[in-house]
Amino acid sequence: MTTNFTSDIVTSLPEHMLSEILKHAASNSIADFINVKLCCKAFDRASNYENVSLEKVSLVPWHKCEKGFQKRCKAANNAEALYRKGMINCFSRRKSESGLRYLKKATEKGHVEAVYTYGIILICLDGELRKQGLRVLSSLHLPKPNQGNSRMIASCRSKTEKFLGCMWVHVALTGPKGICCNCDCDIEEKPNHSTSTECQTWDASNDVGHCCDYCFWDREANLFCSLLRKYLVN
Repeated sequence: MTTNFTSDIVTSLPEHMLSEILKHAASNSIADFINVKLCCKAFDRASNYENVSLEKVSLVPWHKCEKGFQKRCKAANNAEALYRKGMINCFSRRKSESGLRYLKKATEKGHVEAVYTYGIILICLDGELRKQGLRVLSSLHLPKPNQGNSRMIASCRSKTEKFLGCMWVHVALTGPKGICCNCDCDIEEKPNHSTSTECQTWDASNDVGHCCDYCFWDREANLFCSLLRKYLVN
């Protein structure tokens, strides 16, 4: 009697509310999400792997349930799952074309870290792809075009390093060659080699003084490449 009564209440709720309940359950644990999803048909119909949180799933999952959950999310075009797949394919599995496709998909869904990574990779490829990368990165909408002390950039750096530290990195990037833009930038150092100073710069404040978009993102791309070399498996 109680089970039927509870099921009737759940069935009477609008689908968007059921989806929110499922998203909240997923943010606690995968087991909670699955248990709620299986408790009645209404929740099962409302389950949406596209928007569910992967917060409780390891960046590189080892457990079978986590792998299956993340695979379903990827199949549903979940932005975080696409970003993770793109990172692994680009830097661990040596599948750069596939990785870039996944990162592009995540970028198109507005995933911030995907925008950051995808844009920087394109900048490192130079030519027309460099211009495309700058257009991608411009969608991050930093406080000012020449202001680097953005929390968003710091968050992207933090997640990038956390992710790379969880996987085998087999692919490095060569930093952009840069261009002569005559912008009178305050940036003095554009590192091209991996040093302890670079690692310190990555962790330090993003306040790089006055600089144009070209110089700021060239600097950021070089720091990104240095971080890749730090985790590169020889």
